[in-house]
Amino acid sequence: MDNNSKNVAEIYFKFNRKDYFLNSENLNLRVGLYVIVEADKGADIGKVAVLSMNLNELKIETDDLKKIVRIADDKDLERLKRVREMEAKAKTQFLESLKKQPFIMHFVDVEYQFDGNRLTFYFMAKTRIDFRNFLKDLASIFHTRIELRQINDFQEIRRLGAFGVCGRELCCKKFISKLPTITSQMMRDQNIISTFSKISGICGKWLCCFAFEEENYQEISKSFPDIDDEITIRKKNMRVRKCNYLSSTIQLIDEDGNKKTISLSEFDAIKNKKSKRI
Repeated sequence: MDNNSKNVAEIYFKFNRKDYFLNSENLNLRVGLYVIVEADKGADIGKVAVLSMNLNELKIETDDLKKIVRIADDKDLERLKRVREMEAKAKTQFLESLKKQPFIMHFVDVEYQFDGNRLTFYFMAKTRIDFRNFLKDLASIFHTRIELRQINDFQEIRRLGAFGVCGRELCCKKFISKLPTITSQMMRDQNIISTFSKISGICGKWLCCFAFEEENYQEISKSFPDIDDEITIRKKNMRVRKCNYLSSTIQLIDEDGNKKTISLSEFDAIKNKKSKRI
């Protein structure tokens, strides 16, 4: 890790937002500390989540990072309380204005930028919404920059938090910031054969576990034969039907449909014995 990486911190904001900021002033930071950071046309406040981020892994250049301005003081924390009160009031006003609109929108959350220069409303909707007129109404009420940000099921579940089938807190709540890409090839690589309900999370998408484990399965698979590889056992030709990486076993099938399971070591021994004869 280079010196620049040591001066980069991950900062969390309301609604599970996070971003990376440069500690150019070498402030004495610690996890859980509130800090004032640069924001678009102003300043925002967030909480230190992680210190010394690896920029090479994040693929981020320090020139692209905004800076941590200072550690929040008592006055800042008092202002933060007032900001939260303003957000509660803004929610009420938003919902009152929403009643007059010709569309259905589910309010999720509201967030004021610390300096008041921006007000963001998060919502969910089943279809795309033309909210330009609604945006104008909100701007006339709050007299600041307004953003309406539509979120999906993944983002909402991540915000609320829950526990997965493994019994642990959802990865998207705990540490994932971007939903990983899960492919059907991963299912084949990991020998996943199950109903969709058993391999999907509560968000309705495939479990993120498959992305985490894919590299490990790809490495393990190098020790196993390919599907349809042939082997002769007691003068009977059999081919590989399935490889079980967890139990280190191989399922074989002959021309008559008879199945037989042997260990990987047995398979290798038979193969090696045959190659020596050759």
